[in-house]
Amino acid sequence: MSRRFAHLTPYEGYEDAIVEKKDGVVTFTLNRPEKLNALSPALRLGLKRILEDVNDDDDAKVLVLTGAGRGFCSGADMVGQSHSDVPPSRQDIEESRFGWIGRFRSMRKPVLAAVNGVAAGGGFSLALACDVRIASDQARFVSAFIRRAILPDQSSTWLLPHLVGTSRALLMHWLSDEVKAEEAVRIGLADMVVPHDQLMARTMELATRLASGPSITIELTKQAVYHAMGVSLETHAEYEENLLNKVHHTEDVKEGRLAFREKRKPVFKGR
Repeated sequence: MSRRFAHLTPYEGYEDAIVEKKDGVVTFTLNRPEKLNALSPALRLGLKRILEDVNDDDDAKVLVLTGAGRGFCSGADMVGQSHSDVPPSRQDIEESRFGWIGRFRSMRKPVLAAVNGVAAGGGFSLALACDVRIASDQARFVSAFIRRAILPDQSSTWLLPHLVGTSRALLMHWLSDEVKAEEAVRIGLADMVVPHDQLMARTMELATRLASGPSITIELTKQAVYHAMGVSLETHAEYEENLLNKVHHTEDVKEGRLAFREKRKPVFKGR
C-alpha cells in the first residue's frame, strides 16, 4: 500500500466515495449524487488509491466502479468546492496529470464499470479505462470535451479508438453526441445492457463469477490481452508462453484437471 496511507486499514478513509468488499469483490461507489458524481479532488485521489489497495489485497479479486444516484460520473467538477487535505505524494507530483489512468490496465485484477446513468467528459474516460462496461438501460455516454473546446483527455483519445475504431472515435469526440446504452453495446463501447433496476445485481453476478474463478490465470489473461495490443504476433507468442509456464505450476491448474477427470465443478483457491 502507498506509504501515505500506511496508517489506514484497506478501504477506510475515502472521501466522496463508498467502498465495500464482499466475497472477493470490492465496490467503489462515486458518492456525490447531487453533482452527478463529478470528480472532486478527493474522488480523484480515491480512484488512484483504490487501484493500489485492490491490487495489493490478495483477498480482493475484482473491482467494480459505479455511481450513486442518477449518474455514473459527469466529469470534472468545474466548481471544485471539495478539497482533500492530504498533501500530494512524490508520485502525484512526478507523474503526468492523468498518468494514473494507465494503472487500470497495469493492475492485475479485473475492473468492471456498472454505468448507471450519464458518463460524460472525465466520467466517459473513466468508464473507458475499465476492462468491462455493463450499462443500465438508462446509461448515456458522451465525450463532451469539445463542447467546451477542451481537448479530450484522461487518455480517451487512445482508449476510445481501441474500442470503437478510429473514424467513429473521431466523430464521437468531434460531435459529442450522446450515445445511449443499446447503441453503446452495438458499437462496442459497452459490453452488455441490462434493466436499470437489475444493474448492480447483474454486475455483481458477473463479478462474483470472476472472483470465484482461478484468479492467477484470470489476472495473467488480462496481462496477456493488453500486452498483445502493442507488440507483434511473434513477440507476443513468446510472452504468452512465459505466462503459460507460470500458470502451469499453480494449484488451480491441478484442481482444474482433477475436476475434469472426476466430472465435477472445480473449486479454485486462487493459488
